[in-house]
Amino acid sequence: MPQPDPTDLIPADPAHPFANPTEEPDYSPDYRAIVPELGMQGSRLPLLPTLAEKTSIRRYVSLTCLVLLFAFLIAASISTALTLGIRAALQQIDGRAVGELPRNYAHIVSQYLEDSSLSIGITLLSFFIANLIAFRTGCALTHMKTKDFFRTHGVSLPRMLLYMLTALQIQVVTGYIAQWVTAFLNKAGYSVYAAEITLQKGNLTQLALTALYTVVAAPITEELLMRGVTQKNLSRVSQRFGILMTAFLFAVMHENLQQFLFTFPLGILLGYITVRHNSVLPAIVVHMTVNLANMLMLCGETYLPAATVNTVEMIYTLGVLGLGSACAVYLFATQRLPDQTPYQSIRSLRVAATSPVLWLLIAAHIGMALFNVML
Repeated sequence: MPQPDPTDLIPADPAHPFANPTEEPDYSPDYRAIVPELGMQGSRLPLLPTLAEKTSIRRYVSLTCLVLLFAFLIAASISTALTLGIRAALQQIDGRAVGELPRNYAHIVSQYLEDSSLSIGITLLSFFIANLIAFRTGCALTHMKTKDFFRTHGVSLPRMLLYMLTALQIQVVTGYIAQWVTAFLNKAGYSVYAAEITLQKGNLTQLALTALYTVVAAPITEELLMRGVTQKNLSRVSQRFGILMTAFLFAVMHENLQQFLFTFPLGILLGYITVRHNSVLPAIVVHMTVNLANMLMLCGETYLPAATVNTVEMIYTLGVLGLGSACAVYLFATQRLPDQTPYQSIRSLRVAATSPVLWLLIAAHIGMALFNVML
């Protein structure tokens, strides 16, 4: 396909400036936020962006990444404050009860927090509050309204089942890939950090809080923040770029290799679903589905005999690989991510990569991942 001449100009529709037929016309924000002149009659968009246009694109990328950094800092601050507060309270209570505390008291408290329901409660509050505050902040900074993320269309039960089974198939397949990669790296002498959730048998409070966090709070708030305000802002130039970059950031923010291998392809699927239906609601339902499957397996490992768990896991895995693979093949054969025009290619990754805040966000989460490995 011949490349257009750099001096070529295309007529500019503010709502659909790049005339890309593979994109969902109602999804991306009005491009006049980037180039205000598009609101003038007869305005045209050049192939090569002007300095002002690149600056505006970079500004939205930076604002979006700042919001994600803000969420990271809020969650860390709330978690630290709650942990220190609980530690101080326990120290006062135990000090009055037993007098002089043992030298390893700090370690005892840390182990207690880890084993009790307090740890998951702190995590639940920290991320729930941080994600919602960041979401509202992102909406305010980029002039979006909450209703912009819920203009749902084209959703049906068969299509939702297709998405859910495809997501479960991704979960199973990437789980095996993660096991192979981890085993290979361990043999090569490299340790791999894995964020694991464990349940104590009989601790119903911990079970309830873990289920509330993993199946309800995390899917809702993460999708609002990621497939909501993040993806919509990163899709101002290109929906394809918005889907892929959001999926990459979503995976990096999990801060471990095993979850990266799962959340990156899952993020692409969730991003496509969000664009296709112009809403985060279908993505929230699919996200809840995969987390519920993981939670049920965790409950089975905690409360059922090992032989029963192995049998159930084998039946579940075979069923998901069969039905899920068929759904995935059908979905990939009949649907595709939006393409990019040359105009969009010049304005998306090339411009976004010049944002120092983007690199700061990536470095912060990779740094945390390396820190977790060294612990």
